[in-house]
Formats: sequence, structure tokens, C-alpha cells
Amino acid sequence: MSKLTPAEEKQLIERAVKGDQQAFARLVSATKNLVYSCCIRVLRNPEQAEEAANEALLRAWRGLPSFRGEARFSSWIYRIARNVAVRMATKRRLKTVSLDDEERPQLAQAAREESRAEQRFEDQDKLAILRELMQELPENQCRALELAYLEGISYTDVAATLGCAIGTVKTWVHRGRIRLRELFEERMEEL
Repeated sequence: MSKLTPAEEKQLIERAVKGDQQAFARLVSATKNLVYSCCIRVLRNPEQAEEAANEALLRAWRGLPSFRGEARFSSWIYRIARNVAVRMATKRRLKTVSLDDEERPQLAQAAREESRAEQRFEDQDKLAILRELMQELPENQCRALELAYLEGISYTDVAATLGCAIGTVKTWVHRGRIRLRELFEERMEEL
């Protein structure tokens, strides 16, 4: 399916929140490749990636009434998919760790890694400031930066998501970073 415009996306979300499964199916159709590519990148196993992608879509359906619209639907569902895949990968690592006394340090290390991963993805204060400044950028620059840096998507996948060439994504990211730096410096001068 082709990329949805913000207006189409908003209308589909409103319908889906009211229980319209076809509207949600159109949202899923527009983002399913993004969700799967996120999961396969984290899990590196097609079957597990498919399972994680399905779980992410189910969580998105259940959580849709809480979607606030502060970010695009694709960014929101990508974040859900990323969290599901990271948790699944962590559980997979924990299952391989024995609870013998000699191997308890491995369990502690796996728990620390999970904590660090969760911290990186859940640092709401930093994300809130960054997102606030990003709202002042042109939409194309904002989306490219959000996907490439906040969501960690490759330029190739960003280009596919946004329906443009990789060179265009690189230009948007470059210009967006310059403007974001300027906005940040202005904010710091005000403080």
C-alpha cells in the first residue's frame, strides 16, 4: 500500500479506535514492512521476527485508544515493534542462561543489558525535548530524523517508509540536523 497522508492516517485512526477493523487493516498494510524490518533487525530470525511483528500489531490494536497522535502512526507502531523485539531477544538470552552458581553472573549481565536497552528507548525527558524542537522543522526533515535517529532505521528503510530516494533522505537528515542544532543553541541561550 502507498504511504498515507497525515489526513488519511488521522481518519483511519479515528475509525479504528471506534472498532473499524478494515481501517486498522489499512494502517497495518501501510506499516507492516516497517514493523517486520524492525523485528528482523533485532532478532535476526525470520520466525521470531514474524512472531514479534504479530505481537506488535496486536499491541497496537489494543493500545490504539491511547494513541495521542503526537507522532505519526508509523513511528508509534515502530516503537511498539522495537520494544516487543528487544524484550523477546532479552527473554531468549535469559532462557539460555543457566541458574547454576557459576553462571549467575551471566544472568546479572543479561538483566543489566535489558535495563540499559529499556533505558535507551524510554528516556522520555530527552525525547520530549528533542521532539519539541523537531516540531519546528519542516515535516519531511522531522520524519527523516525521527526515523533515522530516534527509531534507528537505516536510510534505505527510511526512504522506503517515506516513499522517496535515499539521496533525498540524506539531504533531509543533513538539513534537519543543522536546523535542529541551531534550535538547540537558541534554546540554550534562552536558559
